[in-house]
Order: sequence, then structure tokens, then C-alpha cells
Amino acid sequence: IHPERNVTEGRFLKSMAIAYSKQDRQEDALAFLDKARRIFRKTLGRECAEVGLVVCNMATALKRQGKLEAANEKYEEGLAFMRRVRGDEHEDVAGTLYRMAECKEEAGDVEGAVL
Repeated sequence: IHPERNVTEGRFLKSMAIAYSKQDRQEDALAFLDKARRIFRKTLGRECAEVGLVVCNMATALKRQGKLEAANEKYEEGLAFMRRVRGDEHEDVAGTLYRMAECKEEAGDVEGAVL
């Protein structure tokens, strides 16, 4: 396995998934994100920022499908990654907290949206 090539492939898959998600092709997006996550875990390790970002992208795709409970679970998983890898003060943590709050508000959990 050539790690640099595989990381590049993972980033390509992640970019394609984001494009699919914006086109409302959420199932395609989730499939590409799952493959990217597996590549990053194998080449960069289980505890890396790329895995956390992919998990957050999966949450966004689920949210766009209207699967708000599943999306919140993925946001929580992604947030845990980001906090461990980047620390509480990183902008990725703040962005994930914001998207989680939006998702909770959309689900009708206004109190849960206040983090």
C-alpha cells in the first residue's frame, strides 16, 4: 500500500462526496464518505483529523436526508474526534458544534441546540 496515493484517493473521494451531497445525491455521498473514512483509518490511523472531518460530512449528508437523529449521532462522533485530535479551541470543533446546534434545532430540540 502506498500511503500518499491512498490519502490522495481518500481526499478525492471526500471531495466527490461533498459534490454529490450538494447535488442532493446523499446515498452516493455517504458511500464515497464511507470509503474515504476506511482509507484514512487504514493509512493515517484511527485517530486522525481526516476521519473526524469525514464523519462530520456524513452527518451533513444524513441531515440533508432528513435523518436528524442519525445526523446528530454522527456529529457527536465527529465532535469527539475533533476534540481529541485538534483540541477544544480549534475552528473545526466550533464549526461542528454550530452544525450540531442547527441540526438539533431543526429536530425541534431547541434546548439541546444551546450547547
